[in-house]
Amino acid sequence: MSIQSITNSIASLDRDIKNIENQLNTVNNNLSRKEKEANSIFEKISKEKDLKKIVNLQKDLTRKNDEINRITKDKSTKTKNLSDKQNKRLKLLQDLNKEEQKERDKTKREQKEMLSLQQSITREMQLQKQLASESFSKSKELNNKHETISKNYDVFVSHASEDKTSFVRPFVESLKSKGVEVWYDEFELDIGDSLRRSIENGLKKSKYGIVVLSEAFFSKEWPQRELDGLFAREVNGEKVILPIWHKISKNEVLNFSPIIADMLAINTTDFTIEEISDKIANRLRR
Repeated sequence: MSIQSITNSIASLDRDIKNIENQLNTVNNNLSRKEKEANSIFEKISKEKDLKKIVNLQKDLTRKNDEINRITKDKSTKTKNLSDKQNKRLKLLQDLNKEEQKERDKTKREQKEMLSLQQSITREMQLQKQLASESFSKSKELNNKHETISKNYDVFVSHASEDKTSFVRPFVESLKSKGVEVWYDEFELDIGDSLRRSIENGLKKSKYGIVVLSEAFFSKEWPQRELDGLFAREVNGEKVILPIWHKISKNEVLNFSPIIADMLAINTTDFTIEEISDKIANRLRR
């Protein structure tokens, strides 16, 4: 069973247990009242001298004892039901602890794997930076490109190409209208440019990385590599990732990456493009 399923079952049992406890309180009160009434009849019998009245009181006492027996039986049934549900709840709590421990262990493994990957990416980026520096010194053309590469950006926009038309392109235009320096592949890539080197430069030279998470993003290799590069910077103590959820749920993000699902994100279903770009621009002015 999943954690959510177990939690729902425990909540249902808690309601049942509370209901049975309330019923038992009512039964106990009723039983106590009937026993007092039976004792009262018994005392009357012990004091009564009239045989006819004694017979009638004996009949009343018999009926009262029958009621007491019925209530006692009902109490026994409810008490057993309560005990069964309490035992079931205890078992579910144990199952919940096991499942939560599994999730914690899984998260630790994923974090360890992510850290290893980030370290590998960092080493690769350092190597590529060194190679790029050597390569740029060989010709005037590469030196001219070095001037472009030295440019700093406010944000790097990582996204899947499927989301350009519906969100990313108008969002980037809105950011630029607010004076935000944006690294965006349609603006920064020329014919003949190295895709990998240009993206790596954008990642290094940008203050923040906006990650537009969507179903298409989760299925593409390049956007996920860009995200890995941003995670590598966060390993070094920077807070650079600004997630935007585009037509996806929290569970989908959680299945993709528990780490990024825990970050504060903007959802395109809650805000317009203009409102989202305003939030990003305000963040950059702090």
